[in-house]
Amino acid sequence: MKIILADDDKVSLELLERQLTLWGYTVATACDGQQAWHLLQVEPVSVVVSDWLMPEMDGLTLCRKIRETGFKHYIYIILISGQDTRQDIVEGLEAGADDFITKPINLAEFRARLQIAARVVNLEAALNQRYKEIESSYYQTLQMFTQLMESFDETLGGHCLRVSRLARQLATRHPAVDEEAYDLVETAGLLHDIGMVGLSPELLAKRRTEMCGDEQQQFLSHPVRSELLLKNIDQLKPVAKIVRAHHEQHNGRGFPDNLAGADIPMTAQLVSAASIYDNLRHRGKVDFAQIPDHLQRLCGYQLSPELIDLLLAFNMDLMKAEQARTDTPLSLAALDEGMILADDVRMKTGAIVMAADTQLNHHHIDKLKGYLALGNINDQVIVYKETRSS
Repeated sequence: MKIILADDDKVSLELLERQLTLWGYTVATACDGQQAWHLLQVEPVSVVVSDWLMPEMDGLTLCRKIRETGFKHYIYIILISGQDTRQDIVEGLEAGADDFITKPINLAEFRARLQIAARVVNLEAALNQRYKEIESSYYQTLQMFTQLMESFDETLGGHCLRVSRLARQLATRHPAVDEEAYDLVETAGLLHDIGMVGLSPELLAKRRTEMCGDEQQQFLSHPVRSELLLKNIDQLKPVAKIVRAHHEQHNGRGFPDNLAGADIPMTAQLVSAASIYDNLRHRGKVDFAQIPDHLQRLCGYQLSPELIDLLLAFNMDLMKAEQARTDTPLSLAALDEGMILADDVRMKTGAIVMAADTQLNHHHIDKLKGYLALGNINDQVIVYKETRSS
C-alpha cells in the first residue's frame, strides 16, 4: 500500500517516513499540500496522511481537492492536527477526511489507524474487481446473444445493432429520460428481437401484413418469448420488461398487453421508435426525404407526437450529414476512435461483424483487429471521410 505523507515540519516528516517504511509501507513525502497534490497526479496512491496546518496548501484544502476530483480509486485520508476539539473533527470530516489523529502522535494508535485504512482500501479494491467481473460477464452475455442473432439471421442481427445505437441516441435527445437509462435503452434495443430466434426464415422475410394464421401468432408472441428468455438473467430483468413492451402502440392497439399512451414505459417507446425508423430505412429502403411522410402517418397511432417530432429532427440531422459525407476505405491500423463506419463489416462468410453507422471506440477497433488476426475479415473497412482524425 502506497502512502503520501505531507508535513511542513521536516523532522516530523523524516521520523514518520522512517516508521512507515519499517512497517512495510511504500512512502512518498511532501513538504506541503501543493506538493502532495502534485504527487497524486503522477502516481496511484491509496492513503494520504496530511498535517492540517501547512503553507501553500493546508491539509483541509488538500482534502477538499481530493474529494472534488474524480480519481479512479478511493483515496483514504488521515488528517493530523495539534487540536482535537469537536469543531475541528467535524470540519475535517466535512472536508472529506476519513480519520483524524492528534499530535503528539502515538505510534501504536497511528499504526492501528493505518491498518483500518488498509482494510478499507483493500475492500474497495475487492469490490472494484468484483464489479469488473460482473461487468465482464454482463458484456459476454450480451455478446453471446448478439452472436446468436447474427448467426441465426444476419439481417436480424444488423437490425438489432442499429436499433440499439439509435435508441440510445433518441434517449439522449429526450428531455424526460435520465442519463442512467441510456445504457438500459441501448441494451433493450440490442435484444428487443431476441424472441425472433427460432422462427422460420420465410416468416422473418415477410411483412406483418403478409402473415396469416399461425404465422401471425408466432410473430405476435415474440415479445413475450424475448421477456421469458431475458428475465431469468438477474442483470437483464429491467431489459426484459422493456423488450416485452416494444410493440405496444400509442393508441392501445399494440401487443402483447394493449398498453396505451403514458402506460407504455418511455424506454420501450424509444426502442419502438428506433425499430420503426430502422425498418423504414433498411427494410423499406425509404429515402431520408420521404421519411417524414411515413412518420406522420404513424403520429398518434403507433407513436406519440413527441416521439414523431424526435424522429423527424433526428432524420433531418442525418439527411444533412449524409449530404456532407463521402466514404473512404481504411486499413484497420489507420482507424481512430470517433470514426463512423459507412458500411457493414462482414466476415468472409457474409455474417455481420459490425453494423454500418457504428461510431468506433477502442473496444470496437480491438474487436475488428481480433477478427483480422483470426483471418475472419479483410484488412479494410469503409468509414465516413469527415470523421477521420486530422
